[in-house]
Amino acid sequence: MKGRAVLFMGARKPFQIAEYEVPDPGPGAIVLKITQAGICGSDLHSWRGDGVPAPVPPEGRTTGHEGTGVVFKLGKDVTTDSLGRPLREGDRVVYSAISPCRRCAQCLAGNPNWCREGFFRRVPAGQWPYFNGTYADYYYVQPNQEVFKVPDELPDSVLGFVNCAMGTVTEGLLRAGCKEGDYVVIQGAGGLGLNAVAAAKDMGAHRVIVLDRLENRLQLAKEFGADETINVEQEWTTPEMRRQRIWELTDGRGADIVMELVGRSDLLNEGLDFLTNGGTYVEIGNIVRGNPIEFDPSRLVFGSKRIIGSAMYRPALLPVMLETLVKKQGQLPYEKIVSHTFPLEKINEAFEQAEWLDRQTSVTRSMLVP
Repeated sequence: MKGRAVLFMGARKPFQIAEYEVPDPGPGAIVLKITQAGICGSDLHSWRGDGVPAPVPPEGRTTGHEGTGVVFKLGKDVTTDSLGRPLREGDRVVYSAISPCRRCAQCLAGNPNWCREGFFRRVPAGQWPYFNGTYADYYYVQPNQEVFKVPDELPDSVLGFVNCAMGTVTEGLLRAGCKEGDYVVIQGAGGLGLNAVAAAKDMGAHRVIVLDRLENRLQLAKEFGADETINVEQEWTTPEMRRQRIWELTDGRGADIVMELVGRSDLLNEGLDFLTNGGTYVEIGNIVRGNPIEFDPSRLVFGSKRIIGSAMYRPALLPVMLETLVKKQGQLPYEKIVSHTFPLEKINEAFEQAEWLDRQTSVTRSMLVP
């Protein structure tokens, strides 16, 4: 039996689709049938060719990391999910999008998302087990990747972004120490930003303020609990105006946490000016190398501010987030985060519509549905 896999051929080049034999899972591994695969901001960066892109082999490489699926085949001795619950073919699961080594100092310290080997595999196309990315009919879960059964009461429409967008911002807020009474500013109201609004409010943030230039996203941020929104292309059009507005909305004290979720390096300097003394700037969006900015480190000293980078999440957060989705059913419109779905063969159209750089788009997050 064969399945389709999307191949990334290089920046701004059309994606191609190849067919491969669906492998049998090795010991400890699982083959999933993909039901949703998200178009993440990092995928858009690669597609654009931002920064210093990784080289692409002539045959292309499999791609995609965000998504969810159902168990197609279980490898030898795999009888439960990572919490010990019985696992069978046909069960819906959310899996960890990272595959750490489990042997380095960071993994042993409980930080597998800091593993130097733990991020997405850039595997040339045609190498076994073939289905190394989620833009495909199938996905091969390695023995060192966690999987968790999905609660029966959750619809598929709220699962596709859990193992990237939702996990990434939850991790970032936890690392920053988000707590009761905090003022939180979020730069960017896409899939990550909407999840960040909900997570910050759930952690007890007193006021959450969201900045974006797309009004449809800002309106949706309010539905997720944002207390205030700022459209950076309408009334608040300069950094100085935005700083003044943030300080007004934080009662003259500044924000305890600012999160950068857009991927523009110039936003760091602006966001630091939003912080109160002792505040934390969480850098998540700037995954692209080669976009340096001028920065005066004395701004950190005088004000005791800090900058932290946060990438992906500790896999143990996945079942907690699934429980949160159950708890928030009927209260928050998680089903609205995915605004567009496309069949796998329409992937080129999906990326063109999802592109937000220098243009307006109605897309908040797109999902490929094989």
